[in-house]
Amino acid sequence: MVKSGLDKINRGEFAKDGLLLRVDRSGSNGSVVAWRVAGRLASGPVIVGSVADPVLMTNVFRRIVKESPLLPPSLAGDSSNLLAVRVSTSDGHEVFTSSTVWSRFMGETALDGQLGDLHIRVALTESAADRLIIGGLPRNRVPLLVGLLSITAGLIVVAFVQLRRERELVRLRADFVSGVSHELRTPLAQIRMFGETLLLNRVRSPGERHRSLEIIVQESQRLTQLIENVLQFGRVERGAAVITPVSERVDVRLHDIVDGFEPLARSRRTSIARRIDPDIVAPVDADALRQIVLNLLDNALKYGPSGQTIVVTCRRDAGDFAVIGIEDEGPGISEAESDRIWQPYYRVAPHGGAVGGTGIGLTIVKRLTEMHGGRVRAERGERGARFVIELPGPRQEEATTTVRVASAGV
Repeated sequence: MVKSGLDKINRGEFAKDGLLLRVDRSGSNGSVVAWRVAGRLASGPVIVGSVADPVLMTNVFRRIVKESPLLPPSLAGDSSNLLAVRVSTSDGHEVFTSSTVWSRFMGETALDGQLGDLHIRVALTESAADRLIIGGLPRNRVPLLVGLLSITAGLIVVAFVQLRRERELVRLRADFVSGVSHELRTPLAQIRMFGETLLLNRVRSPGERHRSLEIIVQESQRLTQLIENVLQFGRVERGAAVITPVSERVDVRLHDIVDGFEPLARSRRTSIARRIDPDIVAPVDADALRQIVLNLLDNALKYGPSGQTIVVTCRRDAGDFAVIGIEDEGPGISEAESDRIWQPYYRVAPHGGAVGGTGIGLTIVKRLTEMHGGRVRAERGERGARFVIELPGPRQEEATTTVRVASAGV
């Protein structure tokens, strides 16, 4: 035993100045050898150590367990009644045991080769486990494992859903940037082309000159509307949008807005029919109302066919609400999409050909209408889609102001 230990020291497997411990079970009773190399002489190494009966190890281990408690005294008191300790050799021969009582709540470790490869097992009594663990131990671990697996599966599903939403949001934002770039490029190209035509005096008649100037004005208005939409959308998303409703003749405002939009409609061979009742007063923000109506008219122009007639209506209902309706002759909106069209960046798939846009126009319509304390909805019209805006009348002005302030703070 000593010779094999010296060979391992010489090979560098054990520390030369470290304590070595061996438990030998080859004899009838066996022996415990503890030794160390104290130095070297010309004749060989100087070994200092002792040999004892394994029974004497019991007192040593008992004193270690008593003087070095494995549980804090403030938590467990005398841990000798809560823990059982067993020490055995690598081949399974037991060297020490502190208790004959054993339990399934056990931990095990092995000492390194320099300390004899002894195996130490510590077990916590079941009564102590019930006391030390909050709520006690479950009688059956299967429900606990099933619960943990269910929670893990749920977290994985949530992670995948969030990842999918994030990817969808990235795609929608990329489409938004692409849509804005395309929408900006088209009117700018028209303005530049007709501006250069006028600058180089390539017009053949006063009528052609007037037509070129008319297109430049129309495209400038279109460009202005697009920029206003993007800026308003940014303010709405940040909660920084503010409106100031003032009692206005809504019918007069609608006529002014439609008058300014008609040249663009005529360029797309579209006419606008008006069914606007007179003398309709409601507290509105003139700029916000203009943006709401222009977005709905532009939406009708995009999704309706060439040669269609857009119908603009305005009346007062029994609840003293000013009801504005804009109806096109397009394919309409399905029930599945009637809620999604108000979401940012969402665009209805066209039935024929590509439809430009940024996907924020209807979002702005909904937010600005709600800031007025009103309601907006999309429904099936007589020929296509009809968008209905309901704005409170003068008697709801106080309530509208309260709702507007609350909405602006969101």
